[in-house]
Amino acid sequence: VLLALIDRMGDAKDQVREQAQNLILKLMCEAAPPMYIWERLAVGFKHKNYRSREGVCLCLVATLNIYGAQSLILSKLVPHLCIAFGDSNSQVRDAAILAIVEVYRHVGEKVRIDLTKRGIPPGR
Repeated sequence: VLLALIDRMGDAKDQVREQAQNLILKLMCEAAPPMYIWERLAVGFKHKNYRSREGVCLCLVATLNIYGAQSLILSKLVPHLCIAFGDSNSQVRDAAILAIVEVYRHVGEKVRIDLTKRGIPPGR
């Protein structure tokens, strides 16, 4: 189901993308813990459709806002965001930056140190 939802997050219609994200968030509440879902959603960071990649970043922001950082192992997800910083599509890059800002808001300086270790310039 999650792979199909990742595909739907790449749909041309805004409403379909929003509903796919809502269903993923609902699954985290009703079916499985957020990290279990995210272990399967991580493939979406490499999806061929840029809207799906963007949607996965935005879904991470929503997950953090709803469930907080303690429900996720962010060290497994930050590398995917670092790769998304260099995406060919500007919307994906912007969504990745938004997601990392949200991670920083929840975790703090540990993220900045981790980004520096991964070769992301401090100014960025």
